[in-house]
Amino acid sequence: MSITGSCLCRSIKYQVSNAEFHQPANCHCGNCRKTHGAAFGTYAPVRKGEFRWLQGEDKVTRFVSSPHTYRCFCSVCGSPLAAFDGKDIRCITLGTVDGDPGLRPEYHMYVSDKAPWHEISDGLPRFDLRSPDTKPPATRENE
Repeated sequence: MSITGSCLCRSIKYQVSNAEFHQPANCHCGNCRKTHGAAFGTYAPVRKGEFRWLQGEDKVTRFVSSPHTYRCFCSVCGSPLAAFDGKDIRCITLGTVDGDPGLRPEYHMYVSDKAPWHEISDGLPRFDLRSPDTKPPATRENE
C-alpha cells in the first residue's frame, strides 16, 4: 500500500511506499499543540526508507523542536508535514494525507500535558507520557 500527502497550498507533496503504519497516535504534548494550533497532533510512524518527497522539497523548512527532533513544515503555507531525526523522516502528520490512509489512531500520548480545555471523549488507551511499548512519533525524545 502506498499513500500520498501534501501541504495546504500543494507546493509540497510526499509519498510513503509500502505503508504498513504501526500504532498511529494522538499526541497532546505542548509542542504538538503549538505546532498544530489544536488540542493534539495525530502522527503515524514511518519506517526508514519508505518516505520520499515527490515535489517541493526545497520549500520544506525544518525546526528543531526538541533534541534530535526536527519538525518539517511548508515554508509557504505553514502546514506541519512530518518529523525528522536529522537523517530520516520518522513520522507523518495524518492531517496531511490525501484521502483515507486506512488507519485510525490507536492511543493518546502525553495526556499529562493535554490542553485543559479539551476533554478526550473516545475510548482509546491514554498514556501520561507515551505508550510503554512504542517509540514516540517524534514529539519528545526521552521523557
